[in-house]
Amino acid sequence: MRIGLIRHGETEWNATGLLQGATDIPLNSRGLDQASDAAGLLVNQGWSRLYSSPLTRARVTAEIISEGTGLGAPTLLPGVIERSFGVLEGEKYWMPDGTRRPLDHPSVEPREVVVERSLAAIREVAAAHPADDTLIVCHGSVIRLVLTAVLGAQAPHIGNLALSILRPSGDAGFAVTLLNGYPLVPTP
Repeated sequence: MRIGLIRHGETEWNATGLLQGATDIPLNSRGLDQASDAAGLLVNQGWSRLYSSPLTRARVTAEIISEGTGLGAPTLLPGVIERSFGVLEGEKYWMPDGTRRPLDHPSVEPREVVVERSLAAIREVAAAHPADDTLIVCHGSVIRLVLTAVLGAQAPHIGNLALSILRPSGDAGFAVTLLNGYPLVPTP
């Protein structure tokens, strides 16, 4: 069993460097093309099921993947919705001096909460379909925070349509076998 975490296609806010969070921003034309291209690459790769965050950018990406791969319609999975950035949503994520905007505002959803709810949702999917390879279309911060928790080290930036793969390991845990498209261990 594989759980594939794939980030949604590009939005205008991605293209202009704005924090999106829970703000429901649609895909731009490039994001629609990216989703279509991803669908073509995912055909005949053994995926059986498709889940998605309920936010439009992830849901539409999943619908395009569904149409292009023949997978059934995506099942919405609220536990993998993007991290809320509170009052910082819509702000640039790079500061004028070139450093990343601090996310320590009290309105920002804590990292631990994001990891807890996201891993719970992923475990739920794994338990419901123990023999199936399942794709989950969600968000960069969710994927990065989950991968960081699983790896025990800081995961890199997650680009639009980047695919990372988890496999069950140990007591309801996971191992990362593909990180942003780069294999970490040989796959059978």
